[in-house]
Amino acid sequence: MVRKSIKPKKTKRNDGLAASKDKSRDVLARTGGGAGAEFVDGASKFLAAYGKFITPVIAAIIIAFGAYYFYTRSTTESEQELRNEIEQATKVDKLDELPGKMEEVISKADDAEMLRAFARYRYAIRAFELLERPYKPAQLKQVIGIMDGYLSEFGEDESRSAWNSRITNLKDALSADLKFLENDENKSLLPWTKDSVANKPETKVVEGANPIVVFVTSVGNIEIELYGNDAGNAVAHFVSLCEEGFFDRTNFNATSFSNSFNASGPFRNATILTAGSTGRPVGVELEKPTTAKEEDDVDLTPTENPYTIDYQGSTTNAFMAGSIALNRDNDDPMRARTEFFVVLEPSDSLAQNFSPLGQILGGEEGMKIARRLPNAQIFYTYVKQKTKDVDYTPRVYYDGWPVATLKRSDVPDPVRFSKLETQVVADKAVSEGGVNPLVVLELEKGDIVIELFEDVTPNTVANFINLIQEYFYNTECEFYRVEGTGTDLADIYQGGGLRIIQGGYDQSQSRDGYDYGIKNEAVDNDKYRAFFKLDNGGIANGRGTIAMARTNDLNSASCEFFINLKDMTEWDGKNSPYCVFGEVLYGLDLAATVAKDDRIKSAKVIRRRDHKYVPTVKYKTGGSGYVEKKPVELPKEAEEDEDAADKP
Repeated sequence: MVRKSIKPKKTKRNDGLAASKDKSRDVLARTGGGAGAEFVDGASKFLAAYGKFITPVIAAIIIAFGAYYFYTRSTTESEQELRNEIEQATKVDKLDELPGKMEEVISKADDAEMLRAFARYRYAIRAFELLERPYKPAQLKQVIGIMDGYLSEFGEDESRSAWNSRITNLKDALSADLKFLENDENKSLLPWTKDSVANKPETKVVEGANPIVVFVTSVGNIEIELYGNDAGNAVAHFVSLCEEGFFDRTNFNATSFSNSFNASGPFRNATILTAGSTGRPVGVELEKPTTAKEEDDVDLTPTENPYTIDYQGSTTNAFMAGSIALNRDNDDPMRARTEFFVVLEPSDSLAQNFSPLGQILGGEEGMKIARRLPNAQIFYTYVKQKTKDVDYTPRVYYDGWPVATLKRSDVPDPVRFSKLETQVVADKAVSEGGVNPLVVLELEKGDIVIELFEDVTPNTVANFINLIQEYFYNTECEFYRVEGTGTDLADIYQGGGLRIIQGGYDQSQSRDGYDYGIKNEAVDNDKYRAFFKLDNGGIANGRGTIAMARTNDLNSASCEFFINLKDMTEWDGKNSPYCVFGEVLYGLDLAATVAKDDRIKSAKVIRRRDHKYVPTVKYKTGGSGYVEKKPVELPKEAEEDEDAADKP
């Protein structure tokens, strides 16, 4: 018989796989052993006995959790809405508009028992921010009252120590300002507005004492003694700024700067306060703010000062609390403009990066005012005293013109140096040192500015300036000799040999009136050797210098010159030196691009001393000794410019 199905035969192997016929217990038995079975038995009995009580408890817990979640979420949303209302209420532009807005939201905070401290804190801070400058007593009293309202309720709350400290410090500062404003001695100075006229005291001239300037501010007057003996030009610069009213109606920074938390930076570990970054410079056109209407009576917007000075300060006075110093210019750290800083807490880093220019007088009383200067308005400044027989006209570098000149009442055009008027320097300024003549060689490609070493080679300089004043180089003069190649420094020195450009009028040709030679001032001249440190490894014919060309005759130089584009120490020998009489200050890169036969369009003196420049020369014919050079008639090409040119 054929079976339609085959049933498996039961064996002990098939029957013994499960611990029992309870399948759930079977799983636990195979994974957890007997302990699993006991747990299931116990749980089943517990649920059978108490299940009807536990189910409602669990449901209640779930409902409570849900209610708490939705309540908290609702409360958070309400708090955020109130916080937004508080912030919105502070967005007003005037102090008298603030109380109405803030008192409404503060009332809501009180009713809701939320953000009460925050609302009053923001009220106090915003009131301070809306104070008008210069401060007015009525407004100060109003803001101090608002701050008192916060402190009376939350001033002892340790959980808000940061807020409390800030409000307390601001209140103390404003209280000091209010005390100053209500002082009868100060009322005559206030209010000072843009329309006020400063009745500045007359400057006293004293002997043997440093100059003193006074800053009349909204928190009191500070007197500053300037270190005239140590930092003459920087002091003259600062005094001239005070005299012209540069700082008038400007502010000190709103907050002092402390870098004690930072181990780097020029002000590290010091606390300073800056002022003077903008002002009202002479010679700069001022414009109204772009937001002002034509009929608005507003102050003109100050523009950046148009010049810099060489950075300078005292080398004998140390930084201390109350010291002031010029800040360094952002574009050139070797220069300074008009920004200065007051030291509230000194540090060693200041001496490493700056030099003090003066010191606030008055001891601790002066420092009390200095500590209140943040955000103070400078009503005006004046010079209390000057030192007798000192000229306080500084030497400055006008923007785009890297050659120092005496400060002027107008800003010179920096486009072409040859367009500048000739500056005549008084003998007194010369005696103080560092004021040498400046000349400009105008080429098609641009200008080359050269400083002449008059104190070292006076006759050579006199000859060169005399040639320029007679328009010698304005007619048929060119750079007829160019030696070497390369325009950048690496190419020039890799090229080997000479690298010069030589110009003037070729001595192989003759020109009436200029057939002479001058003494070589590089020969047997101790001042020359000392100036260039030739006996101590120095060099005269160095890169960028200008020297007189000559024949083999040491004293044959007359009208030709050359500019060194690399160091040529071999031309400084005692037996046959080439006399260096100046140095290129501007345009050395341009000089390196000069090609043979490039024309000299013109030469001009833009700074000279107050005397005539007539050299002693030896003519090739008509005499054997040295005599004053005879004047030569101006070339016809230059006669039409004679009236406009500066004459010796």
